[in-house]
Amino acid sequence: MLKEGLIIFDMDGTLIDSSRSMTKSINYVRSHLSLPPFSVEKVVKLINEPDNDLPKLFYEDKMPYSECRKIFEKHYHQNCLVDMDLYDGVEEMLKALSKRYNLAILSNAYGDFVRKMIKHKGVDRYFELMIGSDDIGCRKPDPGGIFHTLDKLKFEKSRALYIGDSLKDEMAAKNAGIKYIFVDWGFGECKNPDATISKDSIREIEDIVKSLL
Repeated sequence: MLKEGLIIFDMDGTLIDSSRSMTKSINYVRSHLSLPPFSVEKVVKLINEPDNDLPKLFYEDKMPYSECRKIFEKHYHQNCLVDMDLYDGVEEMLKALSKRYNLAILSNAYGDFVRKMIKHKGVDRYFELMIGSDDIGCRKPDPGGIFHTLDKLKFEKSRALYIGDSLKDEMAAKNAGIKYIFVDWGFGECKNPDATISKDSIREIEDIVKSLL
């Protein structure tokens, strides 16, 4: 059923703090390559810069990326539910917003991870659609995932907005021609603070969204 509008969320750094889980799996691969571990802070900084060549930065061409990815995916699949949690207030936010808006998730993570993690936290019931980069064949800041979500859920751009925590998210929304809200509790740093949700204002999100949609 179409409601008053569509809100598309990023997952990592917006709904879920998965920074420790991701770092452990990246470091697991690095240990196979005799590379020193990265800190959580370094991983978070690297993944949110849109122009970074992450395979090269994470694994230094010590092994073909396809092999690194297989090791990472196996480890992350087994451990992604460890050391991750919803940010404070997120479940209450989703419950409130779902009464008036259709909700979706668009992540650069693989779709199986998205659905597994969201279901594990018990908030999958709030979402009409949950997709990852492999489901659609592109990654943010490419707007293809947003266009796919709009088409799938039958919404016009004027009735949709994206909520995320990184420059990639902001660029994807801009490239798709929809409004964007930045959350300041996640991984990224806000480059454009015109529309920002802070930890203090998360419970006022309905008013913020209503002013934009």
